[in-house]
This record gives sequence, C-alpha cells and structure tokens, in this order.
Amino acid sequence: MNLLKGAVLSLILLCAGSAHADTGIKVVKTYSVGAAPHGMRLDGNSLLIALSGEDAVVRIDLKTGAELSRWPVAGVPLDIIRSKNGWLVTTFRSDQLIEIDGMSGQELARWAVGKSPSLFSEKLSAGLTHVTSEFADTLTVFNPVNNTVVASYATGKRPYPADVTKDGVLAFVPNRDANSVSVIDLLNKKIVTETPVCKTPEGGALIESENVYMVACGESNAVALINTASFEVIATINRGIGTRPFAVTESTDGRFAFVNNAGGETLSVIDVATRTVVDQITVGKQPIVMRAFGNKLFVTNEVSGTLSILEIPAAPAVPVGTAKKEVVVLGMIHGRHTDSQTYGLPYLTRIFEAIDPNYVLVEIPPNRMEATMKGFRETGEIQEPRAKRFPEYVGALFPLSTRMDFEMIGTAGWNSHMNEYRSAALKRIESNPARAADWAEYRAAIEAGEATMKGLEEDPYFINSDAYDAATQKQLEPYDRLFNDEIGPGGWTTINQAHYGHIADALDRLSGQGKRIMITYGAGHKYWFLEQLRKRDDITLLDPHKFLDAAKE
Repeated sequence: MNLLKGAVLSLILLCAGSAHADTGIKVVKTYSVGAAPHGMRLDGNSLLIALSGEDAVVRIDLKTGAELSRWPVAGVPLDIIRSKNGWLVTTFRSDQLIEIDGMSGQELARWAVGKSPSLFSEKLSAGLTHVTSEFADTLTVFNPVNNTVVASYATGKRPYPADVTKDGVLAFVPNRDANSVSVIDLLNKKIVTETPVCKTPEGGALIESENVYMVACGESNAVALINTASFEVIATINRGIGTRPFAVTESTDGRFAFVNNAGGETLSVIDVATRTVVDQITVGKQPIVMRAFGNKLFVTNEVSGTLSILEIPAAPAVPVGTAKKEVVVLGMIHGRHTDSQTYGLPYLTRIFEAIDPNYVLVEIPPNRMEATMKGFRETGEIQEPRAKRFPEYVGALFPLSTRMDFEMIGTAGWNSHMNEYRSAALKRIESNPARAADWAEYRAAIEAGEATMKGLEEDPYFINSDAYDAATQKQLEPYDRLFNDEIGPGGWTTINQAHYGHIADALDRLSGQGKRIMITYGAGHKYWFLEQLRKRDDITLLDPHKFLDAAKE
C-alpha cells in the first residue's frame, strides 16, 4: 500500500465508522478498576495498576477483573515497575520513588529524583529503567536490580515520559512546555540535541525497529516522526488522529503504533509500514496509559476508571517457499578501494555485477537508509554523512543500482555515540599504568596480525579466504577478551552481535524466496558473521572466489 492509498483508506474507514474492518484489533474485556488509573505492569495472570485517584496500587485478576489486593501508596502514584525487593512506584505529588514489598505492600525505601516523577519508560533498556520528573525538568536513570540511581539529566521544560533504545544508548524525552524532544546520549552522558516538534508533545515511542521516534502532540492533534540518526522531523500524521493525542506505544510485533486520544475515548491505530491511520477503536473516557504485552494492549482510562484489554491478531501468514537463499559474504577494505591496484573500484564493480544479487545487506545503519536513498534518488549522489564514508558504496554499489535490479538493506548496528565512547575508553585504558600489560598484549596481537598479512592487505583472494578470517580472529582475540565489556555497545563482540542481529532479521524476512543475497562489510567482521551463518539451514553459502574469477578482465 503506498502512502496516498493508505491515507485514502484511512479516511474511508474513519468516516464509515468501520471499527475493526482493517486491523482485526478489538476490545475483548473492560473492567472497572478504581479512580484515575494510570501505569500498569503485567505479573503472571494479574495486572498491577497505579490508582492515582485513590493513592493505591491494586492487583487485578485478568480473567475476572476482581481486585486481588490493594496497597496504599500516598502522594498520587502514577506508575509501577519491578525492583530489587518488590515494586517501585512513582508518586507525582512528591519528588520520590518508593519501593514497596511485593507481598505486603509495605514501604521499604525511597529515592529522591526531582519534583513530580511520572511514568517509567515502558520497557527496560540495558537492564535500566528511566523516569522523568515533570516539574524538575530531569530524567533519572534507575537500576531496579540493585536499587541505585545511575544518573540524572537535564531535559527541556516540563518533560513527559521517555523512551530509550534497547541498548540504553539514546533517550528521547518529549518536553511539553518547550514543544520539543530532547535527545540524550546516555552512553557518553550528554545532551545531543533538542528537536522542535508540534505543540505540547506529551508522550512518544520508538517504532520501526528504533529507526523512528513517534511523538504525540496534544494541542496539534498530530504525531511527529523523528529519525533517530539525524534527529530531524521526517513526517507528521494528523489525518485520523483524534482530540489531544497523549502518548504512543508500539505493538509487540512492531506492525502497529497506538495513539491514545485523551480528549475523547478512542485510540488511533497507525500502520507502521505505511505510516497511516488505519483504524480507530473506542475504549474508555480519557485513555491515559497504554502498555503492550504479547498480543494484548492494556489501556487505562482515567475518567472512566476502567481498564480496556485489546487483542491484536497475529499477522496474516505469508506463504513461504522452501528454496534456500544464496548468500555471498564479501569483505570490504573501505578507503583502500579508492586507489588499490588489486581491489579497486573498477574491479569491485565487476565483482558486484558477477554476483548479480537480488538484495545487498550494507554496512549502513537502518535509520540512515531512508535519507541515503532519498538523497541519491534526488541528486544522484550520496549525501548522508555515514554512508558517504564508504567508497565501495559511493563509487560502485550505488551507481550500479541505477542499472541493476537489487534492493539495499541497511544492517549496521553502529552509531557515532558508540564510536565516541569506544575511542574514549581505549584512551583511558592506554593511559592507565595498571592496564599496561593488557594494552601490550593487545598491541602485540595487532602487530603480529599485520605482519602475517603484510603484502596481502589488498589481495581480494586472501581477504575473502578462510586464512584471512583465521588471522583476523587471532589478531582481535585479545582486544575482544580484554576490552569488550569496557567499550560497552561498541565492543567487538557486542557490535558484531548488533550487526548480525540486523543481518539475521533481514535473512529471516527473505526466507523461502530462493534469492541471492550479498553481504558487504569491513573484512574484519567476516569471520564472525560466517560462524553464525554456517549454523543456518535455510541458506547456501557461495564461495566468493568464483565471482572474483568471473570479474577478471
């Protein structure tokens, strides 16, 4: 469905009042739970709900709606999350988080986090939770495993609940009174930028595999989409959005984004793939907090005092064939392609032509692909800063895309925040006398590897061989063993896991088509990927040497 058709379909559905004709999403249960329910957490077959209007946390049986227990928590409790000794509760008319016992509900401890803490981030990120304090203009990072405040950051004016990338690197915070979204680099502990958006942004969520942050703007009756690499607004959706959109959450399977229209009693359902509203569902008056657990969406309705439970049907089954995918992993040498006599761009172009892929998995982060492709279509050149650093793409792959039929898929797990942290960590290690032996072992392995490869650094046959992979693995073993954890998300094992996660997702989506897929990454990553790829039974790995032979002049 293209964007125009999607918009027309949305309008038809909404005008006709065809409630669930397109999505199949429906309300399956509605329970009265108490005054002004807000945040909730699933706990087995029950749901814990913070009742801000009753200064209590209640446990609701999900089968019957019966109240199983009630714990008094003074100060207008807004949300709840698991903690070391029980449950952690935000209290809006205070400046504190309160831990309560998981059996008795008795208070165990308190932590000051700034005036009026509101909702926790919907999910844990790198094992941490994040909470904004609305009238202190702060974001607090809290470790619920050992009950410690990890860090605190200044936000814009009157922050609303944050969302954080799964790796814990970036936080996105809507600032209601500043009409902006703060982007915070939690890895390097600094503010990245503050992006202007529509009026009164009050809640948002990372969607599209974290390539986009979608924020709801109450006074604009719209949602804005921010790219998570450029931090620029790339689209705005207002058709099909109701009165005072308050927050956003994504379905567990990533197909839908839900916007609660707090000025009424509906949710707008956005098809993530087309970025269009495809449904509007009636829940209760002033839907305030949404949480997705499995195939269910739980919605608390503040004025109605109810809990709505929606069921999200599984995606329609797509027929999948049995033909195995052909995969070619081709090692790149990046800047050296520009002037190499043996592995230069003319030869590389002919290799790409010989492989003749249907898909190319490229070393560009997914959240940079949209801008990269848009710029290339409009100007015939790559303008995106990260993508243009790769001569193999600028001088070979993208020019070929104008006369060959293949699709490029961004799969890199890297970002500049990881790189900055990695560089600083390596400098700290190098200058630390206590780590002198570790640093010496690392440098010795690098130098030994360079000696092994001397004279072969630009030989495409060696670079794309098992011998090169073995030498690279040996060269990088100390670096990985000694420094991976300290380097964090940019560590060698960690970053390869992030890269390969995207690669595996792409391969899964292409299952059964019998297509040819080329993977192009810096050659050092090749051994790590091949080790994982050889475990798959749905692919046939092709020897790159036959394409090197075919590409010879």
